[in-house]
Amino acid sequence: MREYLNKLIAFILLVALSLIIFNYSNNESDELKNKLNEFSDSSFPGANEILNPTFRNKGLNTNPYEIKAKKGIQINLDIELYEIEAKFTDDDNNLFFIKADKGLYSQTNQVIDLVGNVLVSDEFGNITSTDSAIIDIEDNKIRLLNRVVSISSTSMIKSDSSIIDEVKDTITYTGNVEVKIKK
Repeated sequence: MREYLNKLIAFILLVALSLIIFNYSNNESDELKNKLNEFSDSSFPGANEILNPTFRNKGLNTNPYEIKAKKGIQINLDIELYEIEAKFTDDDNNLFFIKADKGLYSQTNQVIDLVGNVLVSDEFGNITSTDSAIIDIEDNKIRLLNRVVSISSTSMIKSDSSIIDEVKDTITYTGNVEVKIKK
């Protein structure tokens, strides 16, 4: 019981601290959507369509990950992806799964911009949904940008945005944050 109370207090303090430290606007989400729409609407010479593209990293400089899609359009080192499913491993070998309708993967920057029905889940049954997200593979951060809803077995959190930072081992919720804790 004491351990549960300590976790609950730590969680509430983390949420309170995040409200004080961070305040992101939805402009990032709008900019990301515009960037992806401009990318899709443009005609690029030398663009190659790829069916079922898969990207894997075994973890030399980063943790292992795998990114799959139903379809991709490669233009130089950037690839626009459709119907994305990804799997990432953190420093503690925990698995995280991500799904999205559409995304742009920059192999050079190791960044994935996602839009549409973005779902982040883990092997423990925690699920987070958002309209758009940015995954920075090298920095081990996921920025959830618009209408974030996180559900676990003990709580539900709604916010305007959120940052999952594996390096600092924190999840920060920003903007209008609503927390419901189950008894």
